[in-house]
Amino acid sequence: MRTTLSLLFALSLTLPLARAQDEPNPKTLIPQRTLEAIADEVSGTLAFQHILELAGYERDRPAEEYKTTYREAAYIEKMAKQYNLEDVHIERFKLQAKTWDGERGELWLLNKDGSKRLLMSYRDVAASLAPGSKSADVSSELVWVGRGVDKKDYADKNVSGKVVLASGPVGQVHNLAVREFGAAGVVTFANDTGKPIDHPDQIAWSNLGGGRGGGGANQKTTFGLILSHRLGVELVDRLERRETLNIKAVVQATEYDAEMQVPTAIIKGTDENGQELAMTGHLFEGIAKQGALDDASGSATALEVARAWKKLIDDGTLPRPKRTIRFLWIPEIQGTQAYLDRYPEEAKRMVAAISMDMVGEDVTKNHNSLHLMRTPYSVNSFINEVPQQFFEYVGDTNREKVQNRRVAYSFRYPILDPQGTRDPFYFNIDKHYGSSDHAVFLRFGVPAILLNNWPDVGYHTSEDRAYNADPTQLKRAAFIGVASLAVMANAAGPSALRVAELSAANAAQRAGVQLGLAMQLLAENEPDAAYEARNLVLQSYAREAEAIRSAAILAADPATAAKIEALARTFAITGQAADLARLGLDAKPRTLTPDETRASKLIPVRKKPAPAGFGGGGAAPVPGAALVDPADASRQQYNTMEMRAFADGKRSILDIRNALSAEYAPQDILKVLAFFDGTAKTGEFELTPSN
Repeated sequence: MRTTLSLLFALSLTLPLARAQDEPNPKTLIPQRTLEAIADEVSGTLAFQHILELAGYERDRPAEEYKTTYREAAYIEKMAKQYNLEDVHIERFKLQAKTWDGERGELWLLNKDGSKRLLMSYRDVAASLAPGSKSADVSSELVWVGRGVDKKDYADKNVSGKVVLASGPVGQVHNLAVREFGAAGVVTFANDTGKPIDHPDQIAWSNLGGGRGGGGANQKTTFGLILSHRLGVELVDRLERRETLNIKAVVQATEYDAEMQVPTAIIKGTDENGQELAMTGHLFEGIAKQGALDDASGSATALEVARAWKKLIDDGTLPRPKRTIRFLWIPEIQGTQAYLDRYPEEAKRMVAAISMDMVGEDVTKNHNSLHLMRTPYSVNSFINEVPQQFFEYVGDTNREKVQNRRVAYSFRYPILDPQGTRDPFYFNIDKHYGSSDHAVFLRFGVPAILLNNWPDVGYHTSEDRAYNADPTQLKRAAFIGVASLAVMANAAGPSALRVAELSAANAAQRAGVQLGLAMQLLAENEPDAAYEARNLVLQSYAREAEAIRSAAILAADPATAAKIEALARTFAITGQAADLARLGLDAKPRTLTPDETRASKLIPVRKKPAPAGFGGGGAAPVPGAALVDPADASRQQYNTMEMRAFADGKRSILDIRNALSAEYAPQDILKVLAFFDGTAKTGEFELTPSN
C-alpha cells in the first residue's frame, strides 16, 4: 500500500508536466531562423548610445550652430555614413520666422534680511523657461492669481508691474496677466501634459504662444517661468498665509535666423525607379526642446534599423530589398511637410511609411506599452497588418506563459539586450491617432502608421531623459522595424498574396468584433438600432476588403493582382451576407428620411486644398458646422479630418456620414450636411448631384 501511494504521488507531480505542451510557434511572413538572425543583429545598446549622444542632457545651442549644422543633424549624418548607408545628406529648409533661443532664466526669492534663494534656473532645468520669453531683469512682489486664465481671477488684485504666480498654462496666463492687466511677467506651475501628483518635481514644457487669442508681433511679450508642482504649492502656501514674497526674475533670450535640417539616407532597392518605403524619427520638436524620449528615442531606433538592416544585407542574411527605403530624421511635422513638398514625385512612389515617435521606453518606470497606431478608416492598407504580426510575435514569445512551464516559464524566443531589462513586451494595437509625422504622410496619400510608447511619464516635461529608456525595449522596437520593412520591401508575386492573406485573416477578427457591436446595438434597442447595426456590418466588410485589396500595389504581375482582388471581393460578399443573416437583417436599409435623401444625392468634390493643419493636428473648423461639443476639440478635429478624407469625389454625403459613424459613433446627418454646406461656401468643396 505504501509503495502504491508513493507511486501515485509521484505521478501526480509528473503527469501535469508531461501533458504541458508549448503552444505552436507563432507564424510570420519571415522564417524563424531569419527572425532570430534579425534579433541577434539589432542592438538596443547602440540605440541607447545614440539617445545619449543626441539628447543625453540639455545642451545650450551655440550661435555658430545656427549658421552651420545642428549637432543632432551632424551626428546622424556622420553615423549614417559610418554605417555605409546610401545617399546620405542633409536637406535644408529656410524658416520664415526667427527661432527662439534661451540663454538664461532665473527666479530668486529675496529674503527680508537681504539674502536670496535660487528657486529655479534654466541652467539646471531647460523646461523652466518658456520659449518665446523676452529678456528681462525684474524685482517685484509675487502676486497669486489662482489659475490666472479668466478675468475674474484678477478681480481686486493689483498686478500691474508685478510678477504673477498662477497654476494655469503659461501662455494663457501671460495673455491675460501681461497683455490685459500690465503684469511684468508670469510664473506658473502648470503641468497639463505630465503627472504632477506622481512626479511633483517634474516641470512641463510650455511656451508663450499657447495663450488664447494668440498674441502677434505687436502685442506686449515679457517672460514666463515654470516651476514644479512641489515648488509652486510651497509658494502658494506662503502667500495664502499672507506672507509678502519678493522675487527677482532674470531672463536672457535671443532669436536667430534658422533653418530646418533633415538628415536623410536610403537603403537602395534593386528596382531603382520603382516603389519606395519611408521611416521617420523626429530629431527636433522646435529647436529649443531636446527630448531623450520625444524623440531622440525614435530617431535612434530608426538609425539602428538602418544600420542593422544594411549589415544583414552585406552579410547575405537578408537580400537587398526590391523597394528603396528612405530614412528621414526631421523636425516634427513641419520638416516632413517641407520634404514631401520639395519631392512630390518621391511621395508618389512611396507605398507605406512608419513613424517612430517615443519608442523603447522602460515599461516598468513608465507603466506603459508600445502602441501600433493604425491608419484611420479612410485609409485601409496592409501597412497595418505587417507590423501587427511582429508586435504579436514579440508579445507572444517575450512573456511568461504557463504553457512554458517545461522550460521554467522562460521566454520562447527572447529578444533581450544585455544592457536592458528582462521585462515582458507589452503592446496595444490601437485606432489612428495623429499629431506626429505619419499624419503628414497620410495627407500626401501615403499609408502610414505610428509606433509610440504611451503613457510616458516624461512626455513634454523635464523628465524626458535617457534614464526612462530601456535598451531591451529599444531592441524590440528596432526588431519590429527591420522585420516589417523587410516584408514590405520585398513582397511581390506570391509574397504579395501572402500579405493580402494576412490582411484577410486579421480582417476576419475585426469583422467579428464589429458583428458583436452590431448585436449589442440590437439588444439595447436604441433608436434606429437596425439601421446602425446594418451600417456597422456593411462598412466593416467594405473597409476590410479595401485593406486586403491594398496589397495589390505590391504585386508585380497581373495574375497575383487578380488573385488579391478575388480574395477581397469574396471576403466582402460572403461576409456581409453571413453577418446580416446572423443579425436577422436584410441588405436594404429602412426608408431614408428627407435629410438622408438629400445627403444621398450630393457628392462633395474637392476644389481647393484642405486648410492648413489638416493631417497634422486636425483641420481648421468650418463656421457653424461643429459635429460635437466644441469643448471636445480632439474629437472635433478627427471628425473633420476624416470627413475630408472620405470625400473622394465618389462618396455621397450620406456615404460619408455612414463611414464616419462606423468609425466613431452615429453622426447627426444634419450636422454632416451643415459641415459640407460650410465647405461649399468657403470653396473647398463643390457639392455635385449624384447620378
